[in-house]
Amino acid sequence: MSILPKEALRDMIKDGNLKTATDLHSYLKDMFKDILQEMLEQN
Repeated sequence: MSILPKEALRDMIKDGNLKTATDLHSYLKDMFKDILQEMLEQN
């Protein structure tokens, strides 16, 4: 079971111009950083 719908995943791949595992790693690392920053600012 996926947390995100396939359409959302496809949009992320397209918008992030993800072609390789390295591209995905960088994208997820940046996304995680942004999410973590938002969580820290909430407290």
